[in-house]
Amino acid sequence: MPISESALNMKTIQRLLLPVLFSFSLLSCSKEDNNSNDELKLAKDYTYSVMTDIYYWYKDVPGNINPDPIKTLENYFDTLLVAKDRWSWMMKGEEYLSMESGVYKIFGASFAQPIDHYNDYSIRVKFVFDNSPMSENGVKRGYELTHLNGTSVSTLIQNGTINSALARESNTFTFKDYSGKSFSFSASAREVSTRSVLKSMVITPSDYTGLQNNVGYINYYTFNQNMTSDIDNAIELFRSANIKELILDLRYNGGGDGDALEYLADLISPEQANGQVLGKRKHNDRYSQYDNNASTMTVISRKSNALSLNRIFILTSGATASASEVLINGLDPIMNIIQLGKRTYGKPNGMYVIPYPENNYTSPKYVLLPICFYTVNKNGFGDYESGINPDHTRPDDLYHDFGPQEDWISSCLSYIVNGTFPALPSVTFQTKSGSANGVIQRDEEKPGYGKLIYKF
Repeated sequence: MPISESALNMKTIQRLLLPVLFSFSLLSCSKEDNNSNDELKLAKDYTYSVMTDIYYWYKDVPGNINPDPIKTLENYFDTLLVAKDRWSWMMKGEEYLSMESGVYKIFGASFAQPIDHYNDYSIRVKFVFDNSPMSENGVKRGYELTHLNGTSVSTLIQNGTINSALARESNTFTFKDYSGKSFSFSASAREVSTRSVLKSMVITPSDYTGLQNNVGYINYYTFNQNMTSDIDNAIELFRSANIKELILDLRYNGGGDGDALEYLADLISPEQANGQVLGKRKHNDRYSQYDNNASTMTVISRKSNALSLNRIFILTSGATASASEVLINGLDPIMNIIQLGKRTYGKPNGMYVIPYPENNYTSPKYVLLPICFYTVNKNGFGDYESGINPDHTRPDDLYHDFGPQEDWISSCLSYIVNGTFPALPSVTFQTKSGSANGVIQRDEEKPGYGKLIYKF
């Protein structure tokens, strides 16, 4: 990912870090044939130097940790985190490169349970990636997964084996479609090139009774600087339909690249927002001189093909994190936005991508992602560690595909037509299944969830 013009001047930071890191760099260069233990020691030394310098809470990093008995860099990294830090993480280099390319070996579907409001423990499809084994077998959002390899998923959940079953290279899946009809197929996980936009569409007056004008809908899944063409395609679709209102669906967006965040903001912000600060970074006291530096601020610079919007509806859930929250928090004081759904994840801070070996972004062995800054809006507000509450709260509708029939989208259209949101959906027609013991892990509960990253 190319360095952003809005990113911190990392050449300056590297000069500041040079006295700390120089000895490690020399040692690394002089011992190319180190065994794995020596290499791990060098990686630990480098990690400690980073965490006691640019890490937001560097003053509180434990100084009494003996690294020698710790077998992995991941475990050592975890020992350096302060107690309140639930955000910093690291990964193997190949994981980072896969994240940047958007290519993963997967079946192509994500799952959740409509427990909230519906009290339904069935496993439903949250979304499906195009050109994946799931999409090619006709699986859609809202379908129910009932069996894996002939075993009911409720049994797999209660046995604690659902995740390991889904992680197999090949599986036989059984789903129920919207009508309750079951179908099965066998598939193998394969490399799928995921995209940053799950779906975009123009909703017309013929799609929803009472609608007077076209409305744009975009389900933006991840902020990826390598996939801004996905944004361009959606914007062109919306411009051609002359939309004035946009439904921006961030309910499953866990964040991503800060450059992509700025790119999207430049295309959806109103004309009066041009030149205004969307967000600025606050670093620890070693780097506080950069807090008001133009290079560390995201300033809206409307593009020539930007939309002219009167209002934006933003859909959020507990999986809406990091860069998504920065966008919501940044737009709030500068334009009319209405947030619908659930409270967001709560990650007002971000990371710099720090590879090991140092500066090796093309083939890193490890990538460190420590919290290095907090982001505040133009009014200086960024205190949302507990999440950003929506203007209107509703449970996620896991029974319908994205479109005018889906509850959150339909609720926005209702507000556009009537000026009010409808009552919460009925639960009487839903079939409740499973038990309170049969809960699968949500994406946002997994380690390292939520990203706002810039290249170091």
